Amino acid sequence: MPTGVLVGRQREIEVLTEIIDRTPPRGAVLLLLGDPGIGKSALLSTAESRARAHGYRVLSVVGVECETTLPFAGLHQLLRPLLPSVTRLPAGQRDALLSAFGLAEGPRPEPFLIALAAVNLLAAAAADQPIAILADDVQWLDPQTHEALTFAGHRVDESPVLIIGAMRTGHSGPFLNAGFPQLTVEGVDDDAATAILSAHAPNLSAGERLRIRREALGNPLALLELPSASRGSHVQAAGLRPSSLSNRLERAFAGRIAELPPPTRDALLITTVDSTSDLTEILAATSVLRGSDASREVFGPAEAAGLIYLTEGRVEFRHPLMRSGVLQAETLVRLQAANAALADILGDEPYRRTWHRAQSIIGPDDHIADDLEANASVALSRGAVMSAIGDLERSAQLTSGSARRGHRLLVAAEHAFGLGRVDIVEQLLQAAARTNLSDLDRARMEWLREIFNDGIPGDGRRVIELSDIAVRSAEAGDLDLALNLLLGAALRCWWADTGPEARARVVTVTERMPETAHDPRHVATLGVAEPVLRGEAVMTALAGIAVDEVDNADTLRLLGMAAHAVGHEVLAADLLGRSEVALREQGRLGLLSHVLSMQVMVRVVLGHLERAAAAAEEGERLAVETGQPIWRTGTLVCDSVLNAYLGNAEEALRLATEAELEAGRRKLNDLLSCVQLARGAAWLAAGRDRDAYQALRRAFDPADPSFHQRERFTGVMFLADAGQRAGHREDAREVLADLEDVALVTPSPILHVNLLYARAVLADDQEAENLYLLALQQDLSRWPFARAKIKLAYGGWLRRHRRLAQARSFLRAAQTALDGIGAATWADEARIELHAAGAEISWPAGEAGGPVRERQIAVFVAQGLPDDEIARQLYLSPDIVRLYRRKIREESDIT
Repeated sequence: MPTGVLVGRQREIEVLTEIIDRTPPRGAVLLLLGDPGIGKSALLSTAESRARAHGYRVLSVVGVECETTLPFAGLHQLLRPLLPSVTRLPAGQRDALLSAFGLAEGPRPEPFLIALAAVNLLAAAAADQPIAILADDVQWLDPQTHEALTFAGHRVDESPVLIIGAMRTGHSGPFLNAGFPQLTVEGVDDDAATAILSAHAPNLSAGERLRIRREALGNPLALLELPSASRGSHVQAAGLRPSSLSNRLERAFAGRIAELPPPTRDALLITTVDSTSDLTEILAATSVLRGSDASREVFGPAEAAGLIYLTEGRVEFRHPLMRSGVLQAETLVRLQAANAALADILGDEPYRRTWHRAQSIIGPDDHIADDLEANASVALSRGAVMSAIGDLERSAQLTSGSARRGHRLLVAAEHAFGLGRVDIVEQLLQAAARTNLSDLDRARMEWLREIFNDGIPGDGRRVIELSDIAVRSAEAGDLDLALNLLLGAALRCWWADTGPEARARVVTVTERMPETAHDPRHVATLGVAEPVLRGEAVMTALAGIAVDEVDNADTLRLLGMAAHAVGHEVLAADLLGRSEVALREQGRLGLLSHVLSMQVMVRVVLGHLERAAAAAEEGERLAVETGQPIWRTGTLVCDSVLNAYLGNAEEALRLATEAELEAGRRKLNDLLSCVQLARGAAWLAAGRDRDAYQALRRAFDPADPSFHQRERFTGVMFLADAGQRAGHREDAREVLADLEDVALVTPSPILHVNLLYARAVLADDQEAENLYLLALQQDLSRWPFARAKIKLAYGGWLRRHRRLAQARSFLRAAQTALDGIGAATWADEARIELHAAGAEISWPAGEAGGPVRERQIAVFVAQGLPDDEIARQLYLSPDIVRLYRRKIREESDIT
């Protein structure tokens, strides 16, 4: 590292010192962002020295442009020192990581499982000694390593692992877009620039020093290199400024390279396109390129010119711009010849040999195209999906037949879909559309186009079109593709109202494929497309499956989706819970976000609010990490409903508004229905019964965008509460009468459980008690929230009829259950009823100072605010405020 590079870098050094010197060491991520030559590598070197001095174990990786095609090359480089400890990992993660590095044979590992294994290996090592990861030129790491480094960055707060990455401005990638803290490294000031020039180019005239300082713009590398470039024969003509400083530096290096002897230029060219920097390999390829033997001495002139250095059998450029200078100095023909030379000596490495052969030609070559397709299979076997996509894309470019070329692009697009990369999918589909695809491949293209449109409603005609394509696919013998198309069409019917004709078409086509009846996609399609009319058929199909014997994560997920679609929430909880476990073990985080999103609503409805909150937090984070915006919106909606159940009315309303903006823009009836459920439950918690009824009623109006034939079932209980309290009992009864007709069609448990409650709450006094008792006779052991709500409502009914002893028994049971569930508002309602029944009120053991709402109310009480104003500000009912005022009065002198 040339002296003077760190002159004027006190600010940056202070930032690095702050995160490295923490006691005890804590996880952190920092991205150094700046132009080439600005001093990022020098700062990383400083960070390395300081980290070692503070007891860190330092792991380093450097991205190299020509290595981006090698699967997991960067991650292998980074983790090589830790591999002796790989046995500390669970077997599945250990095998995945070793397969990724080509060190073991096994089933194809999932990319996220490999990343998870890397994180856990780092965590295990960090338990013994804190770790500092220093990653230079992140923009040139292979895609798999780039993703894994980003994945690790999101999780370092759990262990003493420090990650400092350096990246060029003007590049993109997951590490840059992850939201990590950034430190922009800018040019040094004039004083520092003058000091650097004085130390390294003392013979410059005052005019030359001023000109170079202006051109360098504070870039330390430019300050070091431009003085010698200005004296060379390659100096640029006056008045012709380069388009960028990086271009100027590249030209300076290119000029220096042009002055080297031909043998040295050949060796540098091979070094530039070689992906290993191995001296023996480079010399062998140089010999092929030149047609005569090359020895180590061939690099002497390049070393003397300060372009490269040799160390431990490797050839390294002193700066990446010097590699770029070689590329700028050479012609395309020469680059192709260098790749051909490397391919010639890589006979025992077929993967790399094929890649270099592919870079050595321009026109079609079906033999190389076939070999690249084989390369893609190798990459996939190691979990390197992005590398496989690159192999298939280049294979398509070299394929002479149009149909075959299009097929390879579609296969690449399918792999891109598996990663959630909608940008790559769209790019590949556009290319495939310009080829002469077979009928089946055209159907496959329609499916791929549909995959990322599951939440974007088309009219019913699009659903019918997809169903017709499925028919043609089935007739051509591809039932797998047909089911994929039908499930995509069904999801359109779920997310948005596509009309009865479209739904019926999906069902008809699916049921005309009886040979697929046991495929989970068949069952899920029927449930998602027609959750009411095919509810009974789906539940019958689910009942015929030995669920305990199913261990496939996808099967469990799809069956769980079907169960949730028809309202069999207990079975959905079991299926999705087992799918979650399997997906975690396999590291399939994209699909895990789907499962977690579904689990939020399932757990909320059943009354497992704490577990629902955990699923909501993780599901939203994973949806963002894996690039699935619709599932992020879905999880946001579920989180809104969750907060309403928890009694956090203000937060529930805020989340509902945020989710409604996105769901409304896409006209997603499913999510809009859940938004109204969240609003209704939140307004009930706030004591604003009329607002609650107005919001909930929308979800039951077929003319309203918030109507969804299945999601409305979840809101029946709350609609009954709001209708009874707000004076809309008769209107609510009309809604209930319509739902009774629906209940004759579908055995949906969520509908029937809600109806048990609503019938009793909306009934006349002479009928109510029998309906309450009938509801309590049902087995609701897996529905704790619904059972507690029934006991609360019945206890209130008994209290109003002066049957106080009976009332207290049910109310105490309801309060205990609701406290355990965490449904604060309804637990407090039970306390209000108990107080009215003359019973003592118990409070759950909680944090010091009482529950959050008690502390908030106490502050306002101390300020002298009236109950109604406190209720308005805290989104609580006045009755709940009075409940806590009494408690506060009993415990203090506040009046």
